[in-house]
Amino acid sequence: MALRMAYAVLLLGILFSVAWLQLRSTESLERKSLKEQTRLVYVPACRGTLAARDGTPLNYSQPSYAIVIRPDLVRDPRDRRAETLNKLESVISSLGAALGPDFYQYRPDRKTVLRHLEQQPAMPLTLWDDVDADTRAKWLLMRKEYPGTELLLSWKRIYAFPDVSPQLRGMTRRQTPPRNALERYWNANSLELSGISGMEKALNYLLEGQSGSELLQTDVLSYRNNILESRSAIRGDDCRLALDLSAQRLAEEHFRKANLSGAAVALEMETGQVLVLASMPATPLGEENRDDISGGMMNRALAAYYPPGSVMKPLFAFYALEHGIATPEMAVECPGYFSLTEKLRLNCTHIHGNLTMSEAIAQSCNTYFCTLAQSFSSEQLDDFAEFFGFGQKTGQELAEQEIAGIPFTPGWVKTHRERDKVWHLGDTANGGIGQGGWIATPMQVALALNFALTGRLLSPSYYLNDELKIRRETTISTETKKTLQGGMRGCVTHGTGQSMKTDRLAILGKTGTAENGRNQRPHAWMVAAAPAEAPKYLVVVVVEHGGGGGRVAGPIAREILLELCAKQ
Repeated sequence: MALRMAYAVLLLGILFSVAWLQLRSTESLERKSLKEQTRLVYVPACRGTLAARDGTPLNYSQPSYAIVIRPDLVRDPRDRRAETLNKLESVISSLGAALGPDFYQYRPDRKTVLRHLEQQPAMPLTLWDDVDADTRAKWLLMRKEYPGTELLLSWKRIYAFPDVSPQLRGMTRRQTPPRNALERYWNANSLELSGISGMEKALNYLLEGQSGSELLQTDVLSYRNNILESRSAIRGDDCRLALDLSAQRLAEEHFRKANLSGAAVALEMETGQVLVLASMPATPLGEENRDDISGGMMNRALAAYYPPGSVMKPLFAFYALEHGIATPEMAVECPGYFSLTEKLRLNCTHIHGNLTMSEAIAQSCNTYFCTLAQSFSSEQLDDFAEFFGFGQKTGQELAEQEIAGIPFTPGWVKTHRERDKVWHLGDTANGGIGQGGWIATPMQVALALNFALTGRLLSPSYYLNDELKIRRETTISTETKKTLQGGMRGCVTHGTGQSMKTDRLAILGKTGTAENGRNQRPHAWMVAAAPAEAPKYLVVVVVEHGGGGGRVAGPIAREILLELCAKQ
């Protein structure tokens, strides 16, 4: 009797367990079964187009077709892995031979096919990437002979005019998938391109679009069965740069033809939009793996270590006038040098005689501006650099390409100059003509000169839809404006910048010849704005080791301005 009772209890327990599994755990088991037999597949989005100001496509995506093979369509459900591997190899070799010797030679080897079967059997195996139209046509004619092969669409980045402003435009690369993508998607190694430099990186959040997905059902061996759900990818936004393509190409061509190194910047003065951002030499887009011996990857307009030289003189004049340090009528006698001590002199380019401020700007008189700098207090010299944004990055999208430069001031010397932390008369004299320890980028100089001519210190705008960002604003007196513009106009008509002279356009200009070490030719600078009566565009050109600024940098700046002003 006891034995019967035991058997009855045992039977009831078994029945209860079965009922529990059938009735209470069904949903959980179904979820587990579904999870084990489904694969979520990532569908990359088409990246948006990066275009020039006029809409000309610069960086854009186009379809790229790969010939792939689907293991699930080649194998028999009863096949073991070795049999599936042999069948795949047979189809791949046969198709490669039919397409041509190169395809046969560069087909996936047995080890690659086996690794795919072990890791991603539900996914197509790529046989040949980026096949051309002729190959696709040939495959289409014979596809029925090679079951399981398909054309698979993906996207590749095309760089039109690859040697035009490569540092600004930037490049893309297939990035390492984030951890959450690796855990979520079966094919996380196939994520789309992402911006790695320049505006491709800065505007990645707009260009990248939104990926889609497909939920694949698989059999017990993880081979594809069908698509349960799909979500379409959304194309990325198209973005226009402020870049003026014709002016950019013109600037680069001048550097290239004469085999010059340096940089050019052109701004729309009212908005701060960057119409030209040239850095030469430049490594063309798509050649990022080439040895960068020439420094072609560096953006010289934002990151080169240039002493500014005499292009700082209009800025010292502006600050002195607006802060009551000097007047336009302040005259200085130039004997051809500035005396630091009885025996030590800082030479000027000529014996200029008696000059007013406007005349000193036109003739680029060192003696005048060494004398003017002496009128600044230590605090004013420190404030001068901060006022114009020197020693600071200009910000916006390309900030990671920039250097801050060196504001050569008493405050900087006190904290940074190791050998001598005392500010001397020689420092004041050299600082007043843009020498000493000054380091400024072409973009910093462009924004500072734009500030002096418009009363607004702006952040540069590389993206056409950027909002205007004013860093500092001031009202310029009529007297200051007349003095500054008179001096810069005189520079072109009868001063050091006569290489800028043209009957087609009235131009404001200032030359710079910046010494940069012993036994080296100075860097040549030219800053210019036009039309002179109401400046709309501002250009800065630097030619490394170019000698006199007016002779070599002037003609480049003139041609850029002529190109831009012709479009008004």
